[in-house]
Amino acid sequence: MTAVVAILRREWEAYFRTTAGWVVLTLFLALQGVVFWMFLRLLSSPDAPPGGVMEFFFGGTMMYWIALALLVTVAPMRLVAEELRSGTIEPLLTAPVTAAEVVIGKWLAAMTFFATAWVPTLAYVVYLRATGASLDAGPIAAGYLGTLLLGAAAMAVGVAASAMTRNQLVAAALSFVAFFVVLLGGALEGQVRSPELAAAVRRASLFRMMEDFGHGIVDSRHVVLLATVTVIALLIAVVVVGRLRGPVAEDAPRARRVPGWLAPILVAAIAVMINVLAGRHFVRGDWTRESLYDLSPRTVTVLRALPRPVEATIFLYANRDSDKARVVAERTRAITGLLRELIQRFTRDSGGRFHAVEIDPDRDPQRAEGAMKKYGIGPYEMSQGLVVFTSGNRSKVVNWEDLVEPELDAEGEPAPTLRAWRGEAAFLSAVLTVTSDDPERICFSSGHGEPDIESLQDGGYGTFAEELRRDGDVVRAVARVGDAASAGCRVLVVAEVTQAFSAAEIAALKTYVDGGGRLLVMLGPVFGRDGAAFAHVGLEDFAAAYGVRVGDDLVVDPSRASDVEGPSVWAAGPTNYRPHPLTTRFGGRLTYWPRTREIAPMETPVPGVVVTTLVQSSPEGWGETDLPTIRGEEDLAFDPARDRKGPVSVAVAVERGGANPTRLVFLGTGRLVMNVRLGGLMLRDYDADFVASAIAWLSDREARAGVGPKPIGRTAPGLTVGEVSWAFRLFVLALPLLTIIAGAVTWWRRRQ
Repeated sequence: MTAVVAILRREWEAYFRTTAGWVVLTLFLALQGVVFWMFLRLLSSPDAPPGGVMEFFFGGTMMYWIALALLVTVAPMRLVAEELRSGTIEPLLTAPVTAAEVVIGKWLAAMTFFATAWVPTLAYVVYLRATGASLDAGPIAAGYLGTLLLGAAAMAVGVAASAMTRNQLVAAALSFVAFFVVLLGGALEGQVRSPELAAAVRRASLFRMMEDFGHGIVDSRHVVLLATVTVIALLIAVVVVGRLRGPVAEDAPRARRVPGWLAPILVAAIAVMINVLAGRHFVRGDWTRESLYDLSPRTVTVLRALPRPVEATIFLYANRDSDKARVVAERTRAITGLLRELIQRFTRDSGGRFHAVEIDPDRDPQRAEGAMKKYGIGPYEMSQGLVVFTSGNRSKVVNWEDLVEPELDAEGEPAPTLRAWRGEAAFLSAVLTVTSDDPERICFSSGHGEPDIESLQDGGYGTFAEELRRDGDVVRAVARVGDAASAGCRVLVVAEVTQAFSAAEIAALKTYVDGGGRLLVMLGPVFGRDGAAFAHVGLEDFAAAYGVRVGDDLVVDPSRASDVEGPSVWAAGPTNYRPHPLTTRFGGRLTYWPRTREIAPMETPVPGVVVTTLVQSSPEGWGETDLPTIRGEEDLAFDPARDRKGPVSVAVAVERGGANPTRLVFLGTGRLVMNVRLGGLMLRDYDADFVASAIAWLSDREARAGVGPKPIGRTAPGLTVGEVSWAFRLFVLALPLLTIIAGAVTWWRRRQ
């Protein structure tokens, strides 16, 4: 051990006694400074992709790899080759040191120099912190770990190359070629047609390795592979250096007289077995602060108990020509890494019963067109990218909007940047849907002026009913609410009633609910024929029996009103949703509430019943009770004497335990899912998703109602032009300049 330390110290000091060592450090820091500055500029723009600067910094550009190649080829090239050229290797080997000690000491010296070169890059992290960036330490630590492991393997190869020749340039060329052959070999993944071979190329790809490390994913397979390469390269160097001592003596121990051809075969066989075992039993650690990639225990439990295989076909456009299409392509690339990681974890935890294939519709238009016809996918949906899940004869389509949660601009509209990742929830919901052999029966009441679930007219529910059917549910209308239980209705929907229920029908509805039936009531304000007063349809007293107050008003919210549809339609955003499993997925999504009445918990709770507000207006909203104002005959203005001051509740969830536990949801409007709002003529919103989530919660399918979004971090939001400019001065100019000055001082002192 003393000999290793002595060799390490001698070689490490040699790096800093020569001008070449300082020049290499200067070039390395200049290249890395340019990479950091480029990403700082990119991720400071408003439409930047998700992720932190340091996450992209590790392996994100070819300049990173060029800088890395500069270090790993130049640093070890002289370690043994120079000793061979100058003839100092003989005295070294005649000293009381082994060949292994010589190789390990020199390799550790090269690794120490490699690590020293990376230490100044920690200033990038300090600068980001000083500018107010929210740093995630996990991906940063993983990025440095991956870089050190990769450097260790490359340095070992460089030491072996240096031991094979007396010429430093030849040694550098050998290690440089070996490094770039392996590096560029990873780019062949997309060109390989065999899935098995593509998986092998992907696993050995340095690009993929550093992409994982940079995003905070530490894969045990990467660690084992790089460690194996390091050990084998060092063993080769030990063998080559050991032969410089001359032939093995005849009286040497038997272990030292193993045939030369046998040792490499044994080492290669052991290395292959180790990596095969590592490939079968591996761990992908998630070092991100928000556990962005780890699956929830519920998801893992579902995957391990899949009753049959699930196939996921992913349609994503990789490259498009038009400006609008390029936006879609950029957005797709922003989530590609997240999507592939999710697929890998679903595949592993399902024991291979989940399988996914990725298709570019531009390259395979026939398959895309076939999917559109078979699953009723529109051209717009396909152009945005989607995933089709199939199992047996059941299918489920997941849109791009289901996978992500966009940032909202100042007007509450979705921005190009992404706020959160919803992939796990969307995938889990789809898997549960296609593997369920008992489809849910969703019934809609009829005969009281309700929208027709088969109609495609503006006021019908045909589009929404078709969406429910596409999820595998059975959707039908019932003429009498008393038949809901006998018809096997899991959820009964009563929507936009304009004609009063009879006392017998209300009694039948109560019997259905008290028997454990699930009920969704979407009841907007109802007016008399002359419009002179609010009308009651019998559901008001029914709701009161379950602790819900149905108000005689029209909820308006001018501060969040639609510019197109007027004050009677307002947007609910992050501050309008109240905590509940039903609203979990809607943190950053807008729902628009057209012609909505107040639906709120009663001041005096009903024993045994829990009523929770789901959505409410902003404090600037109110419940308008003046009918002339509602008819548009007078100007809209808050009247504190009559109107209910905001925030006003417009949606509630009801739970009741007991022998027959039940759930109910009351919404203050049924216009959320009318065809006119889902046909692409109105502003894009998530009204249909909200109602579908309500149905999922009512039918005890919480996973389909939402697992919860995972925030996607951005570590350089809002940097000013001046701050980016200072980064250029500090890291592209000043830091390399200080390094070259330190080298000049060292050279001058040696001259004295």
